[in-house]
Amino acid sequence: MRSAWIAIAVAGALVACESSDVSREVGARCTSSDDCDERCLAPSTAYPGGFCSLACERDGDCPGSTTCADVDGGVCLFTCTTDAECAFLGPDWGCEAVDLRGGGIKVRVCRG
Repeated sequence: MRSAWIAIAVAGALVACESSDVSREVGARCTSSDDCDERCLAPSTAYPGGFCSLACERDGDCPGSTTCADVDGGVCLFTCTTDAECAFLGPDWGCEAVDLRGGGIKVRVCRG
């Protein structure tokens, strides 16, 4: 019985550490596009553990707390101002400046 309570506590802690914004649409870990609604940015130094995303041409193509970054042909990535805001994606993620697709300005997004 005790091991069941421990398993429940561990599962609860893991859920609490993930952002509710992470989904198969944007943010879930992946190794292939089958793991995502649209596109998997394969595991790499830029996307530790892989990253589900959507292709975009402009900022309005991206949902919620994401923006259209001009990397990898235009993809939706979570916006941030500090590395701590990217911690929900894992320990190897940080906040960095990239070009906004179609915007001619820099935006800060979560990447590895």
